[in-house]
Amino acid sequence: MNAHRPASLLTLVLLAVLPTIGLAQVYSWKDANGKIHYGDRPPVERQTESRKLAAPPAVDVEATRKANAEKQLAEREKQEKSKESAAKSAEEQTAAKQREENCRQAKSTLAALESGQIRFVMDAKGERIALDGAVREAELGKARNSVGSWCKPPAK
Repeated sequence: MNAHRPASLLTLVLLAVLPTIGLAQVYSWKDANGKIHYGDRPPVERQTESRKLAAPPAVDVEATRKANAEKQLAEREKQEKSKESAAKSAEEQTAAKQREENCRQAKSTLAALESGQIRFVMDAKGERIALDGAVREAELGKARNSVGSWCKPPAK
């Protein structure tokens, strides 16, 4: 445990000194070939120019957080709209398939009634009754209405 104490103290001192390094003076000089050099200490034998480095620009932390929060909110809203759109599309496809099946059945029933073959229905007692006359015409009307409602395109 004691071995970690000097390392922790050294780290703490370095972290305290580190920000001041960025604000140190910078020296520049030209060598004999005319090449410009920069350093934190001036060369002994050369004439140097001294300049103070500007502090880094201040970052508005609150504005950055707010902008990030707005971006995240916009992204969530976009994802929710996408999910809603996908769910709506799936529901529409299911409804369209159901309409197609109902249309197919209605057309089949109408074709069977219009074929002229004898058709039967079950009454309340469970007995078969032949469709003829007014009953057949009523069933044909129902079948035509069913075809009309299921086979036309849905209203948007």
